[in-house]
Amino acid sequence: MPADRVTDDAQALFERGHEQFLAGDFREAVESFARAIALRPNVAAAFRYRALAYLQLDQRPDAIRDLDRAIALKPEDPALYADRGEAHFRQKAYPAAIEDCDKVLSLDPGWAPVRGLRGECYAASGNTDAALADFAAAIESDPDHAAAYLGSRARLRLELEDYTGVVADCSTALRVDPNATFAYQTRGLALRELGDHSTAEADFSEVLRLDPTSGFARLARAATRIDLGQFAEAILDCDALLQWESQNSRAFLLRGLGRQHLGDLSSAATDFGDVIRLTPNSSLGYQHRAAIHRFSNDDSHAIQDLLEALQRAPRDAATFNQLAWIWATSRTDDYRDGPRALECATRACELTEWQEPGYLDTLAAAAAECGEFDDAARWQEKALEIGSESSNAESHQRLELYRAKKPFREHRDH
Repeated sequence: MPADRVTDDAQALFERGHEQFLAGDFREAVESFARAIALRPNVAAAFRYRALAYLQLDQRPDAIRDLDRAIALKPEDPALYADRGEAHFRQKAYPAAIEDCDKVLSLDPGWAPVRGLRGECYAASGNTDAALADFAAAIESDPDHAAAYLGSRARLRLELEDYTGVVADCSTALRVDPNATFAYQTRGLALRELGDHSTAEADFSEVLRLDPTSGFARLARAATRIDLGQFAEAILDCDALLQWESQNSRAFLLRGLGRQHLGDLSSAATDFGDVIRLTPNSSLGYQHRAAIHRFSNDDSHAIQDLLEALQRAPRDAATFNQLAWIWATSRTDDYRDGPRALECATRACELTEWQEPGYLDTLAAAAAECGEFDDAARWQEKALEIGSESSNAESHQRLELYRAKKPFREHRDH
């Protein structure tokens, strides 16, 4: 043991441990507090600070044990219950954390930060009303830390799909703390859901100005730029992220979508292949690569990829619909299969409760391929009825085909 660590003075060891804790040397702090405790085992503060060092080392069970011992020595100290509540929260032991928060407030009703912690516990436990009440109380009673509580409430509101509330909370948080990256990021997510993609893109850009290493914000901006039709810029975001996260499947997926929109189908297919390589149990890579095959008039490989996708997501209506469309409308006789098309199209409609006009359109094409033209016309009319805003001339032309007892054949010129 180095000479500067040799001492039998409990107070000196405690002070050394405190200095090491403040310096971020948590392992040495644990060692110093342990030696202090061995010499004077009845001092609650030594157990408390060793617990805080354990928390920094992510040794939560050890921290809780030390806090239990500190509370046994000093049962009326609200700080000890607050610390243990934080440790229980990190352990996802939410009922125990809530109990500790309640104890703090019984000892000191003005202990505002613990309301924020209890709000987090309630939110994680699914008690939304109690969580919102605690966040509101914390915001009001602890204005110096209001931005953090507003952020917590905004994240809860995002889960609740209260996007307008999210924007309001994050905007207020940014007035309190203009550099709160979490507020820009959370507000950007809500703005995307509200359809304000331009402002969302600006929020994600602000996150990246404040924290250029934020992979989440870079992916979010790439996705938003695809929404905006800024495909080249989205690809640049994905390229930048892949330089330091070379196995990020989401970056490959978004880059593939950008390349697909720009007509670089070969590179897009390669990106979707990487998605499959990195997430072999996910259907996404197969679904998107199937779309590339269809653009390339390669129905055979499109069918193969869609069947692989269906194995991984057997209740995905979109995959059933795409398979049904190929089997019903392919220009190549070998790839048409009316009965299978009808089966898949029916399943897609069942999964969407017969309310998706595009799937009803596919069901009509499948019925026509089976020679059931009256049913085909009926389903096509239903598709036009519930999808009137998005219906187009081709949909009406297909209806006339079915009325004329003719099936539809897809023509793709790419």
